[in-house]
Amino acid sequence: MAQYIFIDNYNKFGTMALSRTIFEQIVHTVVDNVINHSNTNGEKKRLILNSPAKVTIKNNQVFIRVDVTISAHENVSSICRTLQEEIAAALTAQTELVPFRIDIKVSNIK
Repeated sequence: MAQYIFIDNYNKFGTMALSRTIFEQIVHTVVDNVINHSNTNGEKKRLILNSPAKVTIKNNQVFIRVDVTISAHENVSSICRTLQEEIAAALTAQTELVPFRIDIKVSNIK
């Protein structure tokens, strides 16, 4: 498993390496924001992160897996889509051209 993804600098000044830890921190920040984001009625979303997001790098692509538990009163597909979109937006904004895949696993509904 690779620890870095390499981005060539188009100005030919060198290559930039982004570590797996950077992606883990970005995902962790986004997940915290989604968990703590309030609904329209002021209640917090019923989303629990079961374990830290797993980030792997293979063939110069970043794979992200987030394992969550969601409340039975919440719209599961909407929460998963929101989480996936927020992670994708943050990764795109901060790492630009790095290809990635985001998988959300709902391991439990309480």
